[in-house]
Amino acid sequence: MSKKACIQCQKIVEEANKVCTACGYHLVFEPNQEKQAKYLRGPSLGALFFTQGWAFGARLYLWFILSLIPFFGFVVLFVLFFFGRRLSWKSGSWASWQDFEQRMALMDKIAIGWILLLVGIYFWTRFS
Repeated sequence: MSKKACIQCQKIVEEANKVCTACGYHLVFEPNQEKQAKYLRGPSLGALFFTQGWAFGARLYLWFILSLIPFFGFVVLFVLFFFGRRLSWKSGSWASWQDFEQRMALMDKIAIGWILLLVGIYFWTRFS
C-alpha cells in the first residue's frame, strides 16, 4: 500500500485511509495520477507495429516526418515504442485524459489489425 503525507499535519498516512489518524483531516487522494503515470511509462504496441500511422494518430507530426527518413525510421520506431505515449500526452493538446486513452487504444487496435492483415496477405499469397 502506498503512503502519502497529510496536507494539514504532514503525517504519513496510507492511501486506504479516508481520514488522517493524527489530525482527523479528510483525505482526498488522486488514484488516477498513479494510473496515468503507469500508463504513460508503458510501451506502445501501436508505435511498434504501425509507426507512421501511430505517430500521425498520436499527433506527433514531427516524429511522423522523421519516421519517413530511412535511417531515422528505425530510431523513431524505438523512441515511439518506449516514449511515444509520454511525448503524445505532453505535446498532443488533448482535451482530456479519456480522449487520450481512447485514441491510444484505437491506435493500438489499428496496429494489431494492420499486422493481422499483413500476415493474412502473406499466407494467402504464399499458399494460394
